[in-house]
Amino acid sequence: MGMQTDDAAGVNIQTATCEEHAKKSTTSVGRIARAVEADLTQEACVALDALLAEVERGERADACSLDLCSKVLGMCQRAGKAKPALRLLTRMELCGLPLGPVQLRQVFFACCAKGMTHEALALMSRRDASTGARALGKDVLVRGCGMVPGGADAPDALALLEGALRGALSNAPNWELVPPEALRFHPPALWRPPEAIGSSAPADDESVDAKNAKTTDDDADLAAAAESAAASMYPGGVTGDDSFWLVSDDDGRRRPADRRALQLWAPASAHTIPLEPAGLEPDTDRVDVPGLPGAFALVNFLTKRETAAFRAAAHAVGWRKDDDVGSDGNRLERLDYCEMLIWPETAERLWRRIKSHAPAGAVGVNARLRLFRYGPDAIYRKHVDGSWPEAFLTDEGEYVVDKSQGKVRSRLTLLVYLSDGFEGGGTTFYGAVPGRPGEVGAVAVAPKEGAALCFPHGDAEDSPVHEGSAVFPGARGAKYKYIVRTDVLFEVGKG
Repeated sequence: MGMQTDDAAGVNIQTATCEEHAKKSTTSVGRIARAVEADLTQEACVALDALLAEVERGERADACSLDLCSKVLGMCQRAGKAKPALRLLTRMELCGLPLGPVQLRQVFFACCAKGMTHEALALMSRRDASTGARALGKDVLVRGCGMVPGGADAPDALALLEGALRGALSNAPNWELVPPEALRFHPPALWRPPEAIGSSAPADDESVDAKNAKTTDDDADLAAAAESAAASMYPGGVTGDDSFWLVSDDDGRRRPADRRALQLWAPASAHTIPLEPAGLEPDTDRVDVPGLPGAFALVNFLTKRETAAFRAAAHAVGWRKDDDVGSDGNRLERLDYCEMLIWPETAERLWRRIKSHAPAGAVGVNARLRLFRYGPDAIYRKHVDGSWPEAFLTDEGEYVVDKSQGKVRSRLTLLVYLSDGFEGGGTTFYGAVPGRPGEVGAVAVAPKEGAALCFPHGDAEDSPVHEGSAVFPGARGAKYKYIVRTDVLFEVGKG
């Protein structure tokens, strides 16, 4: 069979399909399946296109299964065949196949990888026919921007990001890109959590800066102080049974090739990580973050003794670091991190501090904690936080991935700041500027030791695109940002 290829599409389906029609033979589903099994992308594309064309012309009663079509689209995505993927997607719709987020995502990623940002934006604008909700979430958008040639900070990728943020904000049916040269990303407006209700001060208030500088330990090397505290507070560390043990190395989730295997640690008891005794717990207040719908700060969530205890706990179990390979082939270091599963009693005590401030439908704090340390110049680039199931540690010390079996799921990020005093390091949120195409505004929440930040995540349309901005040494030498990321849990379908 004389199949031709071209640089743009990789497969000239039109020419190959004409040759198929000349033979006046129907295409078998088996031919497609065999091509998929043999990982022959070109053959699978041509065969599926021919079969769908026969359905369109009424030469056969039905198409092949949606699952088989998805496998072919996945092959197109991996091979960078965006134009064939788009053509197949159109044919699938004309044949009445029930397209969903899986198929749209595959074609969206293929378009992003080819730099076909206009087509990618059109896919991002689609809504589910039955629910009216966006078919693709902002998590897909951010991942796709990272696949655009040149990476997430390339002009075309930034134009795609701005176009999708603007389209979602305006709720317009048709989304359009602005030329990359017309883009303008405004410097973030800095917002600081107040000391207490009613005491918020402007970002440039020197008295606030001075107070913040004093909230960390006098020792400028917070990492060394935490390492020293770990040895005394948590004897045994990772090599003994006195303080922590490895509760799980597999949560059943598929992990990217560049991510290391899970190491989930549990404290020996509910009292291993010390919290303030009853009656001395902090009085937590809620303050809504201006300009960020659904986001609010929890002031006085942890005391300084408690933040020090969590920092030391992370050092006791040991930091890990994933490796990332940049587009230029160089190996880049990511943030230091570790993961813990706290006892139900500990999770309940933390939940009681914020229960009265949480939205309707919230039922608790997730027991699975992800602790991060940002060093000088470290940055967690633009992303959208994902939703998590209700983790649980049984009395026997076993990890249950989803205690509720799908009845409870997280909808809010709970980000706890364990240090401050450095420069930068804000949690920076990005959004389109209403009525001003091409402009993106930003709000940066300044870390404050002991405070927490809550904001929507998962597939909610108001889940914000955000980053952990770069950290720089402060005036008194503080250079490490420590945080805990966990979640606020909700009953599914409520709130």
